[in-house]
Amino acid sequence: MDSRQLHHFRTIVDHGSFTQAAETLRLTQPSLSLTVRRLEEDLNVKLLSRGRSGVKTTEAGEFLYGVATSVDTLLATATSRLAEIAAGNAGSVTLCSAPEFNWLFMPTVLRRMRERAPQVNVSLSDVEPTETLKRVLEGTAEIGIIPSTNPQRFQHIYGEQLTINRAADMEFLVALPQRLSHLPDPVRLSALTAETWLLPQRWTELSGLPELLDHLWSTAPECKPATVQEVSTLQTGLPLVAGDYGISLMPHTAQALGQRGVHFRRIEEHLPSMQALLIHRADRALTPAAQTLLDVLLDTSSELPPTS
Repeated sequence: MDSRQLHHFRTIVDHGSFTQAAETLRLTQPSLSLTVRRLEEDLNVKLLSRGRSGVKTTEAGEFLYGVATSVDTLLATATSRLAEIAAGNAGSVTLCSAPEFNWLFMPTVLRRMRERAPQVNVSLSDVEPTETLKRVLEGTAEIGIIPSTNPQRFQHIYGEQLTINRAADMEFLVALPQRLSHLPDPVRLSALTAETWLLPQRWTELSGLPELLDHLWSTAPECKPATVQEVSTLQTGLPLVAGDYGISLMPHTAQALGQRGVHFRRIEEHLPSMQALLIHRADRALTPAAQTLLDVLLDTSSELPPTS
């Protein structure tokens, strides 16, 4: 028994006639009769009875008609769903994205994705940047967004393995506790060297804020603080700043978190921005759903002005 036989059987029952069913299916009546006979032989049961009023189902035939109806519905649904998946309007996509990007930009991306492809399920993780890189390279995440203060270095190292695009530029601000809320905007970092600076850990595979400050301190040693305390992530530094345990440099997107007791100021010294890099495997075609999400990300990125 196969789906073709079931479809032919259902058509006969729907029309109540072999002749009309054969016309609908564009088959000859003898070939349609042969299909039913073979189906009855395979199942070892009588399915149809013929009379003056036309073709009627037996008890077994009535049951099989219900099965045939369900199969036709499932096939129609599958055909429609597969077409949606092929067009990138259904399916699922795995995205690992940096919190710094998520804080401000990701809501817009997800809202637009929902509008463009509401049947696509987006699985979003904000793991450490080295884990994002690992997952994308391994293929367990289709798209990644990684923060970097040296995108040229990242391109040099991973340019052959990854397709790399700019997702957003994020200007650095200094996050201050209430005690320092009187300071001007912009503020000089050289005026804050007596404060404890809360900085995220270093990643050997990536360039981040610590590497950026290394360069600043080598060219402007008057900006180097006396005390630096490492924190696990930029986000964990916010409550520490609010509690007056130190100050921190943050991308401007951190303002979206609305941390009470933290005051942001622009930086008077020149400090390059952090760039959110959009990455995916260069040697592997994206699924249609992932391509749709990538298009949304690139469209959103094109609307974001680069920072100085």
